[in-house]
Amino acid sequence: MTTFLDQPHYTGKGKQSDSSKWQKLPSFNPEALTHPQHYLAPKGLVAAVNVALELGMPLLLTGEPGCGKSQLAYSLAWELGFPTGPLSFTVKSDTQSKDLFYHFDTLGRFRAARIEGEEADARRYLRFEALGLAILKALGREAIEKLKLIGCIENPPEQPERSVVLIDEIDKAPREIPNDILNEIDRMSFDIPEIFQAGKARTVVSLDSKQTTSNNQEPANGSLRPIVIITSNRERELPEAFLRRCVYYHLDLPPFRRKLAEDRSKGLDTDNDVTIERIVEERLKITIPLEDNKKNLQKSLWAAAISLFDYLRSEVQLQKRPSTAELLNWMQWLQKRGGSAAITLQDLDWQDRFSNSAYVTLFKHKEDQDRAKQHIDDWLLR
Repeated sequence: MTTFLDQPHYTGKGKQSDSSKWQKLPSFNPEALTHPQHYLAPKGLVAAVNVALELGMPLLLTGEPGCGKSQLAYSLAWELGFPTGPLSFTVKSDTQSKDLFYHFDTLGRFRAARIEGEEADARRYLRFEALGLAILKALGREAIEKLKLIGCIENPPEQPERSVVLIDEIDKAPREIPNDILNEIDRMSFDIPEIFQAGKARTVVSLDSKQTTSNNQEPANGSLRPIVIITSNRERELPEAFLRRCVYYHLDLPPFRRKLAEDRSKGLDTDNDVTIERIVEERLKITIPLEDNKKNLQKSLWAAAISLFDYLRSEVQLQKRPSTAELLNWMQWLQKRGGSAAITLQDLDWQDRFSNSAYVTLFKHKEDQDRAKQHIDDWLLR
């Protein structure tokens, strides 16, 4: 029999093992848990996305971390056939509105100016971010060349093209930033004062209403406006003016199969069939048997994992409840360790693996970990 700590990769005993051993670590493919091909969206979210697309408005998504908000942008870009996925920008506490459009290396420009004098081209210190790139790509190569910005973009498109833009964690930004960003999105333009030259007009990048696509059918600022997905973990409230100008959807954790069955038995509207179990089955390519009437020790490994996750979210008071992302990480580890539907927790070695791995993957707060063993033991007795 093997145990949880048999042949560990790291022993913590201050002794060096075979120097090639680290190269033989198990291979985990992170894309297996994030590839947009396996993203399942509830019907309410599907409706919200389509409304945002038809109105040309940003979609604001809220929900707890790990529920799949950011992955929606990748799913949308993949389903609509965007070859490079979304252009993404993660907001920080010191983000300014211009940071979503471009970054200018002021210090590098200053140092070069001292050495090169007037010959130092300011455009060499310009890097475009998600929204700025999206607007430039909607203009196409010819317009980018007229703005003298062609050298600032890697692989500029020959023809105008549309983009999906992900603005992640907008609630981390200073309070005035959300409204400033939407002002720029509404106008689909931004200027770059850092490359202003005396006697010349400021460089303004804009989807002008007269700018048309190559076939002269539709104006670029209509047909090629970026599709903008904005996420928030609700760490702070967003301005009402910002909310008014977005399509909004709150992404809850999908229901468990048990809860969905209960709702259907009560005649509630449950035409949405996206469940926690279905998401896990799709991502890990496993089948989770229906074993709600069995004792937890008698349940197969996959049914037991879902049951413990359900218990921790619905019946235990935690500082931080585990998310779908953490459930997937945990079950992927169990799968890599040889887990299958044929295993039950009556096997004490597997019970050990199950409990110890749950401790470090599902409990992400010190106070929660202090009580984790008791929570798991209580669940095992059910």
